[in-house]
Amino acid sequence: MIRSALYTLERFWVGELSREAAGADCGKLLELGAVRRGWRCRGARAVGGVFSHKGPRGNNEDSGLVAIAPGHFAAVAVADGVGGLRAGEVASFRAMCTVLRGLAEVAGRLGAFSREWFVDLFNKAHGEVARWAGGGATTLAVAVYDLNEHVLHVASVGDSVVYMSPDVWSGGCGSAVGYRLVSPDLDESSNAEGRFITQAVGHKTYREPHYYRYPLGGCEDAVKIVFAATDGVEDFIDRSLYGGLVGRFRRCGTAEGLAKMLVCSALRRGGGDNATAAVLAILPVKT
Repeated sequence: MIRSALYTLERFWVGELSREAAGADCGKLLELGAVRRGWRCRGARAVGGVFSHKGPRGNNEDSGLVAIAPGHFAAVAVADGVGGLRAGEVASFRAMCTVLRGLAEVAGRLGAFSREWFVDLFNKAHGEVARWAGGGATTLAVAVYDLNEHVLHVASVGDSVVYMSPDVWSGGCGSAVGYRLVSPDLDESSNAEGRFITQAVGHKTYREPHYYRYPLGGCEDAVKIVFAATDGVEDFIDRSLYGGLVGRFRRCGTAEGLAKMLVCSALRRGGGDNATAAVLAILPVKT
């Protein structure tokens, strides 16, 4: 069983999903039940929250997810649909649905995550989007923290990003500041007309995800913030905010508050796009 909070199709959905229900059609996800605002999910060793805003756009093609399998793993994901209006919305929804189902399938299974697992997940998302999105495509960034092996797994396609704060590699496990981009290979380029992504889930340009594995053994006693964001956040926010997320979490105690802060900060700085952030706080192991 996983606890999940999902933003997609311009609505927030919350609930629990069993392994048995993981094979259900994506449309069944809409039966989880709606709430009006960003939501959180919680386990003994992780809390998560997601927040999204359409910004100045007429619709929101982003999707965001937090999911926790208590005692096993915690995950965040974002997707930024492209293709225009409804096609983009459906593309990001179908990709996020595939991620949620994939996570539900391995809930309770030890050692489930590997490069092969993520490649298979992204390939399934690619097929789902290509089949249902009417020509739409999407970025996709997924991060999973294994609560038993203390390993962070990250995979991405497109220009959505995943960060971790603090930067324990530079400052040590006891650091409370700094941040590290843990999805460094972005599929983006530019020409005279501006920036564009060079690979998207559901599009003929799709190849396979970039995959990264970060062992974090020895840092079990440190609070760690892992968050995924679409370019509507990343392109406009003052990134100095990233370095203080642990301190902000300790003061406010909510991951959804951090997600809302990231989105609203980007929009206040002139954000011209949909903006979505999904945030996990990995809590110290209690002995």
